[in-house]
Amino acid sequence: MKREMGPWLFWGTALLVIPLWMISFPESTIRQNLKPFFVYGSQVTAWTGFALFALTFVLSARLKWLEDYFGGLDKMYHLHHSMGKIAVLLLLIHPIMLAFRWVPEDTGRLIWYLFPVHNRFEINIGSWALWGLILLMIFTLLIKLPYDKWKISHKFMGLFFILGVIHIYFLGLSLSTNPALVIYLSVLSVMGITAWVYKSVVFDFVVKKSRFRVAKVERLNDKVIEIVLKPIDEVLSYTPGQFYFFSFHAEGISHESHPYTVCDMTKEGEITILVKALGDYTKQLHRELKTGATALLEGPYGRFDYQNGKPNQVWIGGGVGIAPFISWANDLKRQNKSDLNVDLYYCVNTEKEATHLPLFRELENQMETFRVHLLRADIEGFFKPEVIQSISEKDFFICGPGDMIKALLPKLIKLGVPKRSIHFEDFDFS
Repeated sequence: MKREMGPWLFWGTALLVIPLWMISFPESTIRQNLKPFFVYGSQVTAWTGFALFALTFVLSARLKWLEDYFGGLDKMYHLHHSMGKIAVLLLLIHPIMLAFRWVPEDTGRLIWYLFPVHNRFEINIGSWALWGLILLMIFTLLIKLPYDKWKISHKFMGLFFILGVIHIYFLGLSLSTNPALVIYLSVLSVMGITAWVYKSVVFDFVVKKSRFRVAKVERLNDKVIEIVLKPIDEVLSYTPGQFYFFSFHAEGISHESHPYTVCDMTKEGEITILVKALGDYTKQLHRELKTGATALLEGPYGRFDYQNGKPNQVWIGGGVGIAPFISWANDLKRQNKSDLNVDLYYCVNTEKEATHLPLFRELENQMETFRVHLLRADIEGFFKPEVIQSISEKDFFICGPGDMIKALLPKLIKLGVPKRSIHFEDFDFS
């Protein structure tokens, strides 16, 4: 299946370094006082970590043509995070294993070997790169910087990658000893640096962004606002369920861009989105956004599309994750889909959160094969896939909090739903 090719290709590309390294692994000039295991192990972790690190830049470059091979940009971002974490871990293991080669004659070196206190410049460069990566991972996983500050800090990833490239080539990577490995690492180096420069420097200048004006801001409840935007330049096109990156320009609001699913788009090009107050930025929007503000839209992205599924479908939307299903419901209202049989499970904590229930009820009355089921956590509890009849014959579309998706996927697979019949979109990229 096409959407599964991307992960296989990227993991395969990263792990290709191991057989390429094995062509010349007996050749090593590194001093070893204990066992060759530590030297060779350090090389494997270094090359694999470097390969993964390079590919993370490609995954985060928002290359639209790659989406089809992953099933959407959200899948690419999740793979970016997974590969990044593993890369940092492997790159940390690399000097630790090198340090152990001094055991037992100079155990003290175990303590300071990770730090940039070496006599050779190229080794210190590697240490600085590693500590830079560790610091950025702390900001990402532990400290949780505000998004705008985290985004700025994340741009330094490319600089640390370049330091890693310098570290590798100044240490004397030999074309004559292993030309295949050198060519492979060189290609990855160019790919990583090019992708980083493109996303960090060039992207904002070459990627088209469309101007819109905020026409309406409606507070649907204490947490959710509905924003309607009118095009200033042109009417955009999209597939129902796709999302754009929105950047609002108004006093008191950060200019950072965030992804929001288009709930509806009229013939005149008016776009409707939902924003839930979850973090600093979305709380800013709730407080400060007024009609007349301008916005820049970039996209569309996403491959979450009910039209790619079987005729018998189950839609599960939780919280603000109901947005793509609102988009699909509006699409179904405009066209006759008599061959489509849909059960929508609208999952909320309380009925007050079911802001778009009237829309789904209206579609239910219009379309005999569409049924909406309201699940209130305080009354009906959470969605139980066991209630679905002929479950293996249906396609499931899920969008909502990351924890909800993670809980549902293994349950559906256990009940006999093929993985290819499960489609989800997850904006929780952490």
